[in-house]
Amino acid sequence: MQDKIAALELELKAQRARLEDLEKKMEESPETTKMATMDFETKERKRSIVAINIPEGGSRLAHDNNKMDIEKVSLILKHMDIGYQPTAVYRMGRRRDDGSPRPVKIILPCSASQQETMRRAHRLRSFPTGQCPPVYLCPSMTKEERERFFGWRS
Repeated sequence: MQDKIAALELELKAQRARLEDLEKKMEESPETTKMATMDFETKERKRSIVAINIPEGGSRLAHDNNKMDIEKVSLILKHMDIGYQPTAVYRMGRRRDDGSPRPVKIILPCSASQQETMRRAHRLRSFPTGQCPPVYLCPSMTKEERERFFGWRS
């Protein structure tokens, strides 16, 4: 029995040492966690596009407005002859006081689908918008990329 207890104590000591090593590594690597988050954001951005000038719904319920946004995005993708559904569709930012529509972020299944959608964006020139301004698509960009691309601060 004494031998068994001694063996268990040695094993426990080894496990504690291993646990301390792992905790030390976790404390030393918040940059790794930050890098993983940045890597996820980069991947998400590579498969996302932003649609500008899609009119907002007038319902007081956010769910109904989101449903209308999904339908409008589906019409746009159908007009462009895109054969896949977006993973997510949502408005960016808070409602504006001047009544102008907020940009719509469209997350697509993969970066190849984002590139294909951007190649076909010129087809939106013939998309009927009625009295509204034309709909534009641009790839999702960081703030620095937007400043470089548009030449102004956003």
